[in-house]
Amino acid sequence: MYLGFTICVQHASAVYSKYVSLMKMWAYACLCCVLLVVHTALAGAGTVAAADRNRRCDDVFQTAGTGKNRGPGDDQFSVASGGSASWRASPQHPSAIRVGVWGDSHTASGSFVDAMLQAWGFPADGTRAGYVQAAIGLPGVRLGIARTCLTKQWNLNFAYRSPVRETGFTSTLVNLKSDANDEMVVLDFVGADGAPPPQWLNIHLDKPDPDATLILGMSINGGAEASPTVLDGGIHTLQIMPDTEIRTLRLRLIAGQLGLTGFEPVYRSTPKLIIDIFSTPGAQSKAWLNQKIKPIDAHYDMVIFQYGTNEAPSDSYRPDQYAVSLRKELRQFRAIHPTSRCVVMGPPDRVGMTQADKKMDYSARHQSISKVQALVSPEFRCEYWDWQRAMGGPKSVLDWAKRAEPLAQADLMHLTSQGYAESARLFAASIRRPALLAK
Repeated sequence: MYLGFTICVQHASAVYSKYVSLMKMWAYACLCCVLLVVHTALAGAGTVAAADRNRRCDDVFQTAGTGKNRGPGDDQFSVASGGSASWRASPQHPSAIRVGVWGDSHTASGSFVDAMLQAWGFPADGTRAGYVQAAIGLPGVRLGIARTCLTKQWNLNFAYRSPVRETGFTSTLVNLKSDANDEMVVLDFVGADGAPPPQWLNIHLDKPDPDATLILGMSINGGAEASPTVLDGGIHTLQIMPDTEIRTLRLRLIAGQLGLTGFEPVYRSTPKLIIDIFSTPGAQSKAWLNQKIKPIDAHYDMVIFQYGTNEAPSDSYRPDQYAVSLRKELRQFRAIHPTSRCVVMGPPDRVGMTQADKKMDYSARHQSISKVQALVSPEFRCEYWDWQRAMGGPKSVLDWAKRAEPLAQADLMHLTSQGYAESARLFAASIRRPALLAK
């Protein structure tokens, strides 16, 4: 009887074990199905999101490009590569004053620059951007183009964050890169305000691998995409020459690796002033340590070198070491702009707000940086403007923030638009208005 009971228990255990195994298999199968559904859903969501982004850029291209005056041939254009027989040289506008600005967020938004030009007496309606950096989609940057649209798989690379011998940068100091098929960039030059469209456009690009083939699809003014442009060899510039004008441009990466360093719109009328802003938030002057930077083809009457705020937080800051680095940076900057009138701008005042920030006396650090800049600038034939001193000296940003109409933001590092306008007026009162140099 005992033996029979034992056999019965063993049989029951075996059945139970098989049952448990079957239950486990069923559970694993269900889990796999769930994971498969979720993965498919996520993949589909990614595809839909990508399609939505492309559709949004297409909408910008279509709505801005189909103007009331659209006519036959409005979307027809030819493409030439730099150095080819059909390439048309850009006019240098010898009667127009040209100013270039390199710096950080304090000059990137355009608030300071606009007020500076107004204080100098330049009319806003006669001012044009001659060269546009490829910092598309970067908040806090004035590009000089009415509207832009960018799909997701682009990476914006900054010279100040890159190794000092990295290639691919021009003096715009940024490189917008992608190697993903169907990624696109849309530029709307006209916008809601009806800005004048360029007569033609030069696109400055970087091919990371000169031996690889790059294929681009391009269209203008809401029209259909032209036959693909196939680029072999070390091409660095494309010229889009329309039958009429360029209100919008859509550039699509079909295959290969593409880097965009800048856009050069060429207008029919001669501007009174050309202003090129190459400042970006977070930028540091160490970008100019890169000996591989290729100068852009532009002749400036004045160049402005505005840095210091983002150098200040470094724990390794030493005035003597900063002076050595600044000399190297200005030497490179002046090698690219040897005859232009040069102005170096120091950082505005700042006070730390967070508990971590309060461990450092930012006002004292900015004062130290300003003293080094004032010492080094004349060695490279550069004038110097001490922004912190113009505000009233160390801790003056506290007074600027407490005014009835605040001139400084709550972070006590950035200024309000009114604060940048007031700073620009102080700058223009101290720095003589730029004049034409022989071109």
